Amino acid sequence: MHHQGFSQHVSAQLKKSLSEALTIFYPLAGRRNDLFNINCNDEGAIYIEASINYTMEEFLKPPKLELLNKLLPFEPNKTQPFQQVLPQLLVQLNIFMCGGIAIGLCNLHTIIDACSCCSFLKTWSSICKGSSMDEISLPDLSSASSFFPPRNISGARSGVLNDNINNNNSLGSKNMEPKCTTTRFLFNEKAINEIIIKIEHDGVISTKTTTRYQALSSFISKHMVMACMEEESTQSSECITRPVVVIHVVDMRIRMGEPFSQDSIGNLLWPAALVYEKVNKETEIRDLVRIMREGLGKFTKELFLKIQNDDVFLWSDECAKLMHEGMETNNPIPLVFTSWGKVGFNEIDFGWGKPLWLALRGGTQETMPNSTVFLETKEGIEAWVTMEERHMAILENDKDFLRFALLNPSAIKI
Repeated sequence: MHHQGFSQHVSAQLKKSLSEALTIFYPLAGRRNDLFNINCNDEGAIYIEASINYTMEEFLKPPKLELLNKLLPFEPNKTQPFQQVLPQLLVQLNIFMCGGIAIGLCNLHTIIDACSCCSFLKTWSSICKGSSMDEISLPDLSSASSFFPPRNISGARSGVLNDNINNNNSLGSKNMEPKCTTTRFLFNEKAINEIIIKIEHDGVISTKTTTRYQALSSFISKHMVMACMEEESTQSSECITRPVVVIHVVDMRIRMGEPFSQDSIGNLLWPAALVYEKVNKETEIRDLVRIMREGLGKFTKELFLKIQNDDVFLWSDECAKLMHEGMETNNPIPLVFTSWGKVGFNEIDFGWGKPLWLALRGGTQETMPNSTVFLETKEGIEAWVTMEERHMAILENDKDFLRFALLNPSAIKI
């Protein structure tokens, strides 16, 4: 089939199956009215087609990160007024000169997190390739909303997440920087194992093996903090020390089990805040791993049951302690980590094979700095790191960091 004929066939298949998938995931066909309500009016998703003036090989060897946002139907991570009526889902079909395709997707975080998004994509892709109804994954649209019904949480003890903090280094919504850039680093299996061996050889006392996530997030944290502190360090002969707050986005499905499953739809996430009170160039990665292991161990099924059953927990001193209330006044460096590694995006098959490569976003934009998203690949783990441009320039030239991290290598082997 000629490239043009194939792309027309693909587009027709995607649009038809998208319409059918939205009848199953019907809230995604509605419109968000505010933070708490979706009007399920069946207006549908936004669907766009775009021609890309590159072959896929040209675009991916190495990936043109500065152009990635052109493959998306909307500017990613853009803050919208809460009262604005918005579609839940936007899709862009990108057709390369060689006939290859890339599907770009943006969604609101109103009821969809990464796991929910993947659940939708599994259903959509199954319909697209002609699977029977028995093979199509159906969403659980009720468990999350029944277990955690929407409520007004104004005044809750949000601690370091407080949106009303005026401090430029807070973790609230005011911490938006106009010039942030996202860079992709690949940690292959050899590098990951070397980091873990070094951590455990240096003396982490535990009966548990250091996980890949613990090792990489701690290693990256140290080097991101050093990049953020570079200007202070060069202006002083003393060893500069700063407090650091790391938010790990915890998937409650994994922590709780029943009644939740991978098909439970909703923002079933909790921001687990960890505090490292004194970080400097002498800080050992093993100490960051130890604090992380101890801190994340507090976020158990019992805690989330308490949040569900105790109507005043979010306003309690216990919650304030959990969210490290008061720490924001110490001007900490904020970091955010999340992993999409085991969500299942790399298994999505619309009928033309599994994806050659998964990507996040790129280019320079206004967004919250100091965030990292992990994606698993056949070669290892990709870390998509977003920082202010001036700090990213330092990280990209950090020799100790680049001993283990490959800076945006080719995404395909042809």
